[in-house]
Amino acid sequence: MQALKKIEIILGAPDLHRLTRLLEKHGLAYTVYHHVTGRGDRGVRGDDDLTGVFSNICLMTACPPEQLSAVVETVRPLLKKTGGLCLVSDVQSVMH
Repeated sequence: MQALKKIEIILGAPDLHRLTRLLEKHGLAYTVYHHVTGRGDRGVRGDDDLTGVFSNICLMTACPPEQLSAVVETVRPLLKKTGGLCLVSDVQSVMH
C-alpha cells in the first residue's frame, strides 16, 4: 500500500478543460464524474439545462503527500475565480 493525498474538486463543467490542463502539468491522472448535483454557497445546482452550462463536475485525483502543496497552489486561482470546492483527504492506494 502507498500513502497518497486524494483531491476532489467540484466546479462548473465549462471550467473542466482549464482544470485538467493544470493537473496535467503536474503529471496527474484523474477521473471525472459528470452531472454532479447538490447545494453549495451558490445555492442548489441541478443538471436539467440543455446546454450543460450550469452543470457541475467532480474531478478526483491523487498525488504523493510531498506534491500536494504545489498542486493546490496551481488550482487555487481557478477556484478563486470560478468558485467550487476542493477537498483533500488521506488515502491508501493498493499497489498492483
